[in-house]
Amino acid sequence: MLHKLSRFSNLSVPFAVTTALLIGSNAALADRKEWTLDKGHAHIGWDVYHMGLSRTGGRFNSFGGTFMIDEDDFSNSQVSFTVDATSIDSNHIGRDNHLRGEDYLNVSKNPNITFESTKLEMLTPQTGKLYGDLELRGVSAPIVLDFTMVRDMNYPAFLPNYDELRVIGIEATGEILRLDHGMDFIAFLGSPTGLSISLDLRFDLVDCTDAKPTNIPCNWGYVDGFKGPSE
Repeated sequence: MLHKLSRFSNLSVPFAVTTALLIGSNAALADRKEWTLDKGHAHIGWDVYHMGLSRTGGRFNSFGGTFMIDEDDFSNSQVSFTVDATSIDSNHIGRDNHLRGEDYLNVSKNPNITFESTKLEMLTPQTGKLYGDLELRGVSAPIVLDFTMVRDMNYPAFLPNYDELRVIGIEATGEILRLDHGMDFIAFLGSPTGLSISLDLRFDLVDCTDAKPTNIPCNWGYVDGFKGPSE
């Protein structure tokens, strides 16, 4: 993948606004290939300012994504994510319950956080920017993620039930301004909750085209009762 991507830096995704463009868009869609998120090797983390002390961090434990990749024109790719907001985990039950409440995520009214990409550009053969719209608390705002493709490889033959499939490791960072999403709760001056939330995303994408029913990354988290790996 990486050797192809180097030819397509700084290209944006065109939007279909006429019938002719829609026809062209359908042709472009045919060039995209879906890659599967390996839920056993995925992480959506966050951290936030805490009264000038060490930053408080956590993660979301339940999420999914769709990755439609066009290797010949990477700017034609499309990425979407859905995160279960109720799955927030900061390793503190009381804090997590507060974060789920009306002051912050308000999960009773907005149980999901969603992201839809609007543009993707490569800056180098391995790095780029993913632009999109993030809907949080029912309010949508633009966001930019800086990403790095860490490695493009095939699983080694000695790993059982990985079938030597192709896999790409990706790491990304970004920033959410919570006021952009109507999250304006401030407990007191110098509140322990900062206004800027840093994101830390890490995940593997797998080409599951020729995956067997026993394949671990292509099935774990997608099939009820499917047993995952030990590593």
